[in-house]
Formats: sequence, structure tokens, C-alpha cells
Amino acid sequence: MARPEWPIDPSAGPLQSFAFALRKVRADAGNPTYRALAKSAGYSAATLSDAARGVRRPTLDVVLAYVGACQGDVEEWRRRWEQLDAPAEPPQPDPPAPQPPPRLRRRWLVLGVAAIVVVTAITTVAVVGPFKKHPVTTAGCPPLPDKRAFTGETYGAGTPVRPGASGSEPVLRTVPSNCTLGFTGYCLGAKTRDATSGTPDIRWFILADGNVVPSAIVHGNPPANLAPSRCRNDRPGPESISLAVAADAAKPGGLVVTATGSNLEIVGFAARHAGAAWRQLSLSGGAEFTGVWHPAQSPGGLATEPVTIVAVACLGGGGPTAIVDAKAASAIDPSAARPPSLAPKEVTAAARSACQYPAR
Repeated sequence: MARPEWPIDPSAGPLQSFAFALRKVRADAGNPTYRALAKSAGYSAATLSDAARGVRRPTLDVVLAYVGACQGDVEEWRRRWEQLDAPAEPPQPDPPAPQPPPRLRRRWLVLGVAAIVVVTAITTVAVVGPFKKHPVTTAGCPPLPDKRAFTGETYGAGTPVRPGASGSEPVLRTVPSNCTLGFTGYCLGAKTRDATSGTPDIRWFILADGNVVPSAIVHGNPPANLAPSRCRNDRPGPESISLAVAADAAKPGGLVVTATGSNLEIVGFAARHAGAAWRQLSLSGGAEFTGVWHPAQSPGGLATEPVTIVAVACLGGGGPTAIVDAKAASAIDPSAARPPSLAPKEVTAAARSACQYPAR
């Protein structure tokens, strides 16, 4: 069982009020665990939890990743973060007045300080150039652009940068592991395999210079409300999906689900009995999109009761779309399957479950 968060008094100050509201975003998303959020946010559970403690001001990138993983309004929270004043530094006592040194010593001291200032200025210009508001990057990592929609962290053997969204495009450079990259958006391209989960993914993240990197080898996902952009060698997104349900001939009492549609590359399936939570059946990116449901996958449900199943067009793990089809069916008579009545919030929850990174 997850440890409850330390209570926050939102009236204690702007930082506490900010953290309190940030926790509400997570609560409105169904209170996912920080471990679950970390899979799509690209930051550790500890970092995300710390952002909502109200002890220190979190970075903008962490806030946007937190809100985006909860399907919140990223632009609203960008504005709220900008309006949040950093905690004031405690006043420092005035330094004691220095004793006047001998005249000769003062001359050499002034010359020495001047030399240090010159060397420091030259070194500073050579190393970092003009001051910019972004954290110091790891050696070999590119600087974060000032304007970015989201961020992600490279891992493994490095992340190749290409001019277009296909493995056939030439590699322009390789970003080393453990670099935080800033992206202006994402496009849809050739399907790749996530290096961590092994799941398929068609998202390619767009850098400030217009080149792209595959989502599959970057920790972090775009905000839920960010639509795909165009890029070189991109492909159209999914347009339609149709779900079919049949009896499982190999194992009586179960159902086989199949999806077809236009421009489908990845399909997720999820199921639930009335009143229960959605449970993912599979995330498929093969030549055929299929899944299997059996009563054991819906604890508390009976085989004779109808089960609601959804098929969702996904862009990758943690990347659901609004292209959804649903059926309410019984293993007793799958031919009687019918469209269920689902509220928009239920459809959203079903799509998240169907397209989530599978539990390992």
C-alpha cells in the first residue's frame, strides 16, 4: 500500500497553495501512483512526489511532466509556475569593511584582481557564452531550448538524431545517455520498439532545429493535449477502428477480440465488468490486432455477466488517441455484443488503460 502524502495547508503560502493544487491534478486523474506516473513523465517517482510537497519550488520541466502525465492542462500550469515566486533568500549580514593594505600591496592586489576578472570573463565566454535560464547540462548534452513543449531523458547507448521520422534516414549525431532534451512537439513516423518495455511506438520527438529522435529510446511522453505536428518522412495518424468479439475456441468461456481500421499501427485492448476498474488485455503492434479475455482477468465478475471491451488506436505506450470502439459482450453469446453507453470520462479512462505500458 502506498504511503499517504504529508498534509499541506494551502493557506500557508503561495508555494504550499501551488503544491496543494498540483496534488489535486493527480487526484482528478484517479490518484495514480507516482511510480505509474514516472513511466510516462520521464522523471523518477521521488522527483514527482517532491514537486507536490510544497517544500521547495519545482522546476518547470518537472511540473509540466507531472501535469502532462495526469492528462492536465499543461499551458495553464506553465502560467501558474511562472506566476509562482521563488522562495526569498534570507538576508545576508553586511561583510566587515576590509582593512586598507599598504600602498604597494594595494597596487599588486588591484592588478591581480584585474587579471583574475579578465581571465574569468574570457573563460566564462568561452565555456557558457551569454547567460541563459536553463540548468547546466551534462558534458556532451545539448542545451535546453528556451521554448519547448516537453522534455525527455536519453538512456542506453545514446539517442540518434535524424532529419526524418524513419530508421532509413541518416544519423546526424548521437546524443549520449542521461541527457535531458527539450522538444517543440512530436510527429508520427516509422514504428520502433521501446527499448525499456519492448512495446511499439510511432512517435518521433521534434528538436528545436527540426530534426527528430524516436520516442522509443527517450524516457518521457508529450502532454496528453498536444497534437502531432508534421515532420520529414512522417505518416498519417489513425483514422478509424472497429472492434469484433468472438468466442475463444481454444479456451471455452473466454472471448477473442480483434480490431481493424484505417491507418492503424498500434492497438490497445482493455476490459471491465460493471463497477470494476479497467484492465489492459494487450498492446499490439503486429500485423494483426488481437487480444483475449477470460473471466479470471476481471476479478469479481462472473462469466455469465456482460463484459465491456474497448479497442483503442494508440501511438505508443502512454499514448492513447480518441479513436475508440467498444462492445458489451458475454462469453455465453458473443454474437449478441452491442455498443455500451460510456460517459466521456469512462472512455478516457478506458483508453488510458488500453494504451498504458504493460505491467512488467
